[in-house]
Amino acid sequence: MKIGIISMQRVVNYGSFLQAYSLKTIIEKMGNEVEFIDYHVEPPLIEVKEETVEVKQQSVVNKAIRYLWEHRSPKAVKLRNFYRAKMYLTKRYNEEFLPLLGVTDEKKYLCKEDAIVIGSDEVFNCLQTNKDVGYSKELFGKDANCDILISYAASFGTTTLDGLKKYGIDNEIADMLSEFDDISVRDKNSIEVVTTLVGEEPKYHVDPVFLSDYSGLVPDSVKLKDYMIVYAYGSRISETEAAAINAFAAQNNLKVVTIGETNRFEWEHLMLTPFEVLAYFKNAEYVVTDTFHGSVFSIKYNKQFATIVREGNRQKLMDLLSRFNLESRRVDDIADLGKILKTQYNHEEVNTKIKTERENSINYLRKYFGNEA
Repeated sequence: MKIGIISMQRVVNYGSFLQAYSLKTIIEKMGNEVEFIDYHVEPPLIEVKEETVEVKQQSVVNKAIRYLWEHRSPKAVKLRNFYRAKMYLTKRYNEEFLPLLGVTDEKKYLCKEDAIVIGSDEVFNCLQTNKDVGYSKELFGKDANCDILISYAASFGTTTLDGLKKYGIDNEIADMLSEFDDISVRDKNSIEVVTTLVGEEPKYHVDPVFLSDYSGLVPDSVKLKDYMIVYAYGSRISETEAAAINAFAAQNNLKVVTIGETNRFEWEHLMLTPFEVLAYFKNAEYVVTDTFHGSVFSIKYNKQFATIVREGNRQKLMDLLSRFNLESRRVDDIADLGKILKTQYNHEEVNTKIKTERENSINYLRKYFGNEA
């Protein structure tokens, strides 16, 4: 069969890449030809003023960088290098990583497929301000030219049923979802939305990263030892959080490293391939994260980890942690960071859960796409 996947594959993010790669290879192992399909970006429903607070703040930052650079301060040199690192990652992502997915610079839009899979990631999160996504109806199967249309571990993210009703698109979303042959989501908020709109509870599956062992791709060893990872979006680690992380690292003779986005001048930042990222997680002593996929990587490799839950991602992170009975890894008070990181949890129970979830997911995909090779 010829299968098309509509996902967030072009987002410069290690988690987005690894979930996309896993889903593609799993379906390919079932004897199918798989390609990624792009969606047309449509305007966001939530109006965003051009001159937001963030834009104003960034303007101030840019002026400060220029001033510091003109005076050649050490801090300016580091800051410039951080920006260069991010630009380098974007360039490398587009030129090196995306081809591993079969994705090129040329956009490939809806064409005739035997089947289309929408997901994983926040493909149903239609109420967001990101102008690179907007309210794209193609992410809900509109104009899908295929015989079979399903989703896999799709998420509404921060979009709620009340939000859909507020913007008057709940009925439109319901009509589009009703055309699916099967719907699979990854969190309970998405279950509630789909169940209410369609009248039938969707399947509940894990992120594709849990499905693959990335055999032969993840290096056995890494260049560092005695290190802990901070995996967080840039600028989100507060001074108080950084102080707690530094204190824990010092007490345990560990180097602090960041991956993906830089956070602090004093921490070493690593520029890695997606599969090297998994290797560094696998070999880390501890992990501190405030992201969904940072938590996924930690759970997958049985790491001693702590997840900082923030207001914008509370629902999806708590859903993930509770699914694996790991609510105790949540950081409510940063003063408890050391205690959480040092507390052991039942790895065998987690691994059994991963195995069960993987089997459920494979059976769901096998129903439509055949047997694994």
